[in-house]
Amino acid sequence: MNLYFECNMGAAGDMIASALIDLFEDKQAVVQQLNAMGLPDTVFSLEDTEQCGISCTHLSVKIGGKAEQPEDHHTAHAPHRSLREVFAVIEAAAVSEEVKAHSKAVYRRIADAEAKAHGMPVSEIHFHELGMRDAIADVTACAFLIEKLHPEKVICSPINIGNGSVHCAHGVLPVPAPATANLLSGVPYYKSDIQTELCTPTGAAILTHFAQEFSAAAQFAAVKKIGIGAGTKVLEQANLLRVFAFEDSGIAELSCNIDDMTGEEAGFAAEQMLAQGALDCFITPALMKKGRPAYLFCVICKAEEAERFARLIFKHTTTIGIRKYTPSRYTLDRVLCEESGVHIKRSEGYGSAKQKIEFEDIKKLALERDLSVFEARKALEKQGDCEK
Repeated sequence: MNLYFECNMGAAGDMIASALIDLFEDKQAVVQQLNAMGLPDTVFSLEDTEQCGISCTHLSVKIGGKAEQPEDHHTAHAPHRSLREVFAVIEAAAVSEEVKAHSKAVYRRIADAEAKAHGMPVSEIHFHELGMRDAIADVTACAFLIEKLHPEKVICSPINIGNGSVHCAHGVLPVPAPATANLLSGVPYYKSDIQTELCTPTGAAILTHFAQEFSAAAQFAAVKKIGIGAGTKVLEQANLLRVFAFEDSGIAELSCNIDDMTGEEAGFAAEQMLAQGALDCFITPALMKKGRPAYLFCVICKAEEAERFARLIFKHTTTIGIRKYTPSRYTLDRVLCEESGVHIKRSEGYGSAKQKIEFEDIKKLALERDLSVFEARKALEKQGDCEK
């Protein structure tokens, strides 16, 4: 199972946690597990809400019986927490070591971004809004929920950051705030006409920590469930974050157009792909702009090996860009068996049953007996009692 975060209205810690918990069938049981984490004076509860007519979930966090607000931390007496103090709260939680490690890694990411924004060492950083206990609760809850879901891959869409300015402990800052901009460095995001901060530092840190890939066009073979988390801001548009739990085909398709290689060179490149374990590699003649003859060079490989094959394509071809797709596919169940010394491929499924002799067996017999491949196939079909 994989997760895809759709951040058309930005991201905040509570929105991410709310969307994640919405993926579970027994949400209340998961809320009880969150409360059992033992975060000090912290109570999680689930609220069913609505955004522009869309039913959605909000995971509420109350500290000492009330919701803590960022504005509470703008006063001179507001508590500021060091990274060490935040780590102490996380370390005391009744969660796995993996959840603690992820939670601390998210905060370490925030600390690095804040240190860069303020031009000071990480050791001197003190959190204002981000040190609030409900922010710690959001980060820890997200790490806990992702561990329970145990996704193979986490993908995120480009993030809508909003526009305008944001009020924080340091004053009025432009959107994205400096720390948020640092956290989103190298990540696709965009501004919109919505005059408010849509992506918080907490949301940015959580997504950039857990997401292995950012894509505007992720392809799902089969969506199993959609979690919808509501934001607290009331806007003209539905203030939602959606997370899609989906299965993929387990394969990747890498392709590129090449117009400056000879046939021999392209053929050699294809041989190298197959020798390195590609599931398939094929070359299709193509006609590009201005009538230039070219090749469509395509490699099918296991999804987890896509980067390795991208490197091989760059190495063995002249291309400077590769397209990656995650295709869905239907496959028959296949088995290779041996009967009377003949290797037979059998495939079944979707109301079909097929079988054929392994071509290497046919080729071997044809060479041994000076037969055509057609004669050799007939002989082996009779030997293995295998009809075409």
